[in-house]
Amino acid sequence: MIATCPACRWSCSSAVSSHGAVSYVRCVCGLFLVVERGVVTATAGTSTFGPVHHSCGDLARVADREPS
Repeated sequence: MIATCPACRWSCSSAVSSHGAVSYVRCVCGLFLVVERGVVTATAGTSTFGPVHHSCGDLARVADREPS
């Protein structure tokens, strides 16, 4: 086992890619995990830290949405 998914608690066992101590893992639920030395340090997608709303620039024309 490389890591346990924080969203679904599935045991992820194979890395999609590795670079030194950092591995990138895709869970069966679809979430990408960033694992450093056996610890999940980040996940791809939106965060509960706060919503991101783009009011200017190129992304202002793109609707905000949750990842699929």
